[in-house]
Formats: sequence, C-alpha cells, structure tokens
Amino acid sequence: MANSSTRKSAAQMFKKYPDVVSMKDICEMLHISRNYAYKLIKTGELQRMDSCRIIRVTKKAVIDYAQKNQQNSESSPV
Repeated sequence: MANSSTRKSAAQMFKKYPDVVSMKDICEMLHISRNYAYKLIKTGELQRMDSCRIIRVTKKAVIDYAQKNQQNSESSPV
C-alpha cells in the first residue's frame, strides 16, 4: 500500500484534473500514448466507467495505477 505522503503528493500532482477524466487527460496525467491508455483499459489495469462509447476513468483509479506502477519500479532490481 502507498503511504499517506505518496497519496498526498499524487493528489497534489493531479489537482487540476476533474474527478472523472477523459482519455486525453489520462494520457497527460501518466505521460503515455493514447494506444497505451487503451491497452491499460482493455487489460483492466485502469478501470473504466460504464458510459456507452465514451471512455471515462476516475481520477482515483489513475492515481492508484500511478502509485502501483511507481512501487513496482522502485522494487525493480534494474
């Protein structure tokens, strides 16, 4: 689990974004391509909201993914 200081810093980092973000916002927040964002959603690493054809994700889901990804990279031996 992420500690409270990491969660606060992520919340501060994404402060300008709304609680529910678009694909464009996801790409900006995570610094990833649109195709990779679609892959994260398709594989279930980012949980999408059910809103017909328009893909929306909660900001909390993006923060959780970013923190999980950060923890994995910190524990990597490389």
